[in-house]
Amino acid sequence: MSSLLINDKALLVGINWHMSLLNNGTFDSDLGFGSDHDWDSEKKTVEKDTKACCHDAARRLIPTRREGRCSAYKMHPGFFAEKFHYDFTKILIDQQTFSRGGAHYIRPLGSMRYALNVLDKYGDNTWLGYVGRQSANGSIDGEWPVAYHGTTDPRAAEIVRSGGLDLGKGNRFTFGYGIYCTPDPKTALYYASPYEHNGKNYKLIVQARVDPFHREIVPKSQHGLAGLDDYWIIKKNDAIRPYGICVFPC
Repeated sequence: MSSLLINDKALLVGINWHMSLLNNGTFDSDLGFGSDHDWDSEKKTVEKDTKACCHDAARRLIPTRREGRCSAYKMHPGFFAEKFHYDFTKILIDQQTFSRGGAHYIRPLGSMRYALNVLDKYGDNTWLGYVGRQSANGSIDGEWPVAYHGTTDPRAAEIVRSGGLDLGKGNRFTFGYGIYCTPDPKTALYYASPYEHNGKNYKLIVQARVDPFHREIVPKSQHGLAGLDDYWIIKKNDAIRPYGICVFPC
């Protein structure tokens, strides 16, 4: 696996690649991502110039206009919680076991994890394990387990744009109706779409927390796909909460 530097643009290109699938294949890797940008001014300009082109653009993914087409999306920096970003790119193997929500936490080794700004989004932050952790390895009461979600269609852009997963947009339910995820990042990567940036290939997956009381486990012995871990099927939209995006070189 090639090395990935801490490069925000790789994340933006990945998001834009997925957005291009929603925009009839138009792709543009020239994206901006900075706190010094005049986002309010740009948003007003965009709303005026591209309303017909991108009437459903979300507040925090701002469309820009190139040659009359809606081609690039600029990420509002407030969408992320920078102090919780974590560089796993140089960690090849964990020397110790981690737990979250009483379940084994397989960290996304080899990736750059970008944290979404979700503190206080759902009121109580207990699900995230934000307060009261006695050690980096252990769980706390009320915390939800960690899962990963990969997708091979434009829905990945919708996850980032809306900040959530939508049960109603699924189209394959081999083991029952629900949102499919997994505790293993490598299994999620199997279902993620590759994209190219500066001659290198990447994949991105969503890191989420899941409510264990609305989770059905399909063990790897049941799905029978070699090299893949368990599937978790989440039965309610609000029982899975994305809180990070992991960018992997591949």
